[in-house]
Amino acid sequence: MAAAVDQFRDEYAAGSIVIQLTDTGAAPLTVVGAELADPRFADGTAWAGSAELAAGQTLSLPAALAAPRCGAGASDAAPSLRVRLADGTERTVAAADPHGVLARLHGDQCFAQEAARAVRLRLEDALGAGTTARTAILTLVADPPAGPSGVPPRTVLTSVEGTPLLGEDPERPWPRALVLAPRARIALVVRPARCDPHAVAEDKVGTLIPVGLEVGEAAGVVKVAASPALRAALYRFVARACGWPAG
Repeated sequence: MAAAVDQFRDEYAAGSIVIQLTDTGAAPLTVVGAELADPRFADGTAWAGSAELAAGQTLSLPAALAAPRCGAGASDAAPSLRVRLADGTERTVAAADPHGVLARLHGDQCFAQEAARAVRLRLEDALGAGTTARTAILTLVADPPAGPSGVPPRTVLTSVEGTPLLGEDPERPWPRALVLAPRARIALVVRPARCDPHAVAEDKVGTLIPVGLEVGEAAGVVKVAASPALRAALYRFVARACGWPAG
């Protein structure tokens, strides 16, 4: 048996992963459980169910990623999968990570924890009207951290990145190198990134806004998700701005 981990579009927004198992033997297997073992994450990244695995076949099984362990030694990780079979046996298989998914998610999640001690970013539910029919205004709010944390480190918004759904208006570029004051409200003028109905219909991450931050000496990107109400408003805006028929 061979194993790997990956992340598809459906898992990206939720931060979950895909466990991939390949039957390298001559006989079929019935998999009833698989759990990731990786020192960078707490226990609990697991799939459970029942899946038939034919010889030579690869299965992709979704699993919610457990909380990261943020600290020293992460670069020495050697992930593996504990696989349970229907006959009661268990196998431990080294897990390949050809796209560096686990390293990326570990870094993203640990930076998000660091950033949350300085600022909580959110998007207001209401979508503002732009100056033209092809623009609208997203409002990014920088709330203070939850709970007592002393004096938060200096936090700088270094960039805002576009998504498959939303792009920057060249006439009103997004802020960069902006020191975030407590309760700051930042207007982001957006326009459709594309007007291909098929691509937009399949979008999974278009309302997940990547925001670059410097928090003290640390730097990284946090992803700020639109609420369901704002997400619906953004899809309506894109449809209207692209001139699609109503209905």
